[in-house]
Amino acid sequence: MKRVLQVVFYMAALAAIAFGAWYGYRMAQKKAKPVAEDKTGGAVPVRITVVQSGGVTNAIKLTGALEATRVVDVVPKIAGRLETLALEDGVPVLEGVSVTNRQIIGVIDHRDIRAQLAQSQAAVATARAAIDTAKVVLKDRDRERKRMEKLFVEGSTTEQQRDLAVTAYEQSVTGLAQSEAQLVQAQAAVEVIDVNLTEAFLHAPMTGVVSAKYVDPGAMVNATTRIVQIIPMEELKFLIAIPGPYLHLLTAGKTVVSVYSDAVPGRAFVGLIARIYPAVDPVTRTATVEVRLKNERNEAGEWLLRPGLYAEGRIILEAKSGVVTLPADVVLRRGSRFLAFVVKDGRAETRELKIGARDGNVVEVSQGLKVGEQVVTMGQHRLTDGLAVRLVEAEGKRGE
Repeated sequence: MKRVLQVVFYMAALAAIAFGAWYGYRMAQKKAKPVAEDKTGGAVPVRITVVQSGGVTNAIKLTGALEATRVVDVVPKIAGRLETLALEDGVPVLEGVSVTNRQIIGVIDHRDIRAQLAQSQAAVATARAAIDTAKVVLKDRDRERKRMEKLFVEGSTTEQQRDLAVTAYEQSVTGLAQSEAQLVQAQAAVEVIDVNLTEAFLHAPMTGVVSAKYVDPGAMVNATTRIVQIIPMEELKFLIAIPGPYLHLLTAGKTVVSVYSDAVPGRAFVGLIARIYPAVDPVTRTATVEVRLKNERNEAGEWLLRPGLYAEGRIILEAKSGVVTLPADVVLRRGSRFLAFVVKDGRAETRELKIGARDGNVVEVSQGLKVGEQVVTMGQHRLTDGLAVRLVEAEGKRGE
């Protein structure tokens, strides 16, 4: 008896499940079936707009990063203790400080260099004195050589005495040449030490802003020590990755790019494409495009754009006029197909569209519609080809 009740229970459960599945299927069919009429009449109420021609721009939006056009690290050429890191008026060189080209921004202790310079300058003076002495000796021995040669011709002296006078003269010539060479060497040493003394004063390599400070005054530095980093701020570069299919539409020096950053809400910075990098990334199939932007200051004197910020660039690839346009939300997408419904003789007619450029909420219809036709703008999701329609409200021309 118990087994019979279990069988009956299982059969009832299966019957309930089957009924539920059938009922759900019928309801889904009912919802999927387009409504051919409403309670107020036999046609589907719709709104329409008249197809017009207008202008549209083919533009793309891409994100990228702002970078400095140049980044220069100030590195000393000589080793020593960093004596000061400040401008000539005493302002400490910190991040954000503006500097001008060749302005002194720091000094390395150079007392030993000054001592070497004084020693070398003394060597120059000694060499010059030696030259003066050598010239006097040369002049005296030249006079003696000429006198001995005259006496030798007259027979009043021996050949040996004449030769000794000639040799003494030649030695004086050599001595003068050596003194002159020593002067040149001493002067060269002064120039080298003078250059080292100049390198003790750190200069800004360009006009810009200190973006990083690496050491403090008092630290020992050498030719590998980075002191500060300087970047120009008047102009920045905006780097974006452009897909390959768009590259042929871009021209360096002509294509305009509008750049927007969250750091300056509602403000567009307009620049030109400066360079299109030649190589395409084999993974992303994109090429790097560099846009140059003029930077500006706010009322507080701070730069509006800063290197490192992300931004969005809008590039107008081409502008078209006199083309058929539609609001983008009017177009229905069915897989790879684009459709719209046209009202003709009181009934809906399906049109397959070919979409061109898109500009915001406006799309170009390159094929499928003509100017003057009535396109359904509301209620199109309930339509099928051939259904009767009733105009509820005509929108008229867009933009009125």
